[in-house]
Amino acid sequence: MSAWPEVRTSTIFCTAAIMAEAPVLVDTGYLVALINRKDLLHPQAKTLARTWEKSGRQLLTTDGVLIEFANFFARSPLRMLALEWIRRIRAGTPGWIVDRLTPRMIERAEARYGAHPDKGWSLTDCLSMESMLDHGSKEAATPDRHFVQAGFRILMTTSP
Repeated sequence: MSAWPEVRTSTIFCTAAIMAEAPVLVDTGYLVALINRKDLLHPQAKTLARTWEKSGRQLLTTDGVLIEFANFFARSPLRMLALEWIRRIRAGTPGWIVDRLTPRMIERAEARYGAHPDKGWSLTDCLSMESMLDHGSKEAATPDRHFVQAGFRILMTTSP
């Protein structure tokens, strides 16, 4: 697949043995930064990808994140690259967990969303937060401070 080498890393697709620690949630902001070289967070995303590849760290994402990722690139030249990544992640790439949307998971995300009207959390954020709780995750590959508000640690920052 010619689109993969453009990113110049086998990146987030871990092939090493999976470690026993909780997976890192991979959010939309990380995926966008990883494939978009013009994104200010691209260097941070690549550094994280290399670190996880070496350590075999397990990565977690959700259907909601993958949908949001595709939507972000809907009118972009990177549209097909994003789709290719989604397909590879879903194809059972070692080291990846994709939490599927289920009626129960949607209900839980909606309950979290409704319980925090003072927050700017998106429904996708709430879905990811619920998934993190299910998997014992404490860290999210995202610059989204909403995860900090919910008690998680973010691994990317937009500030110097």
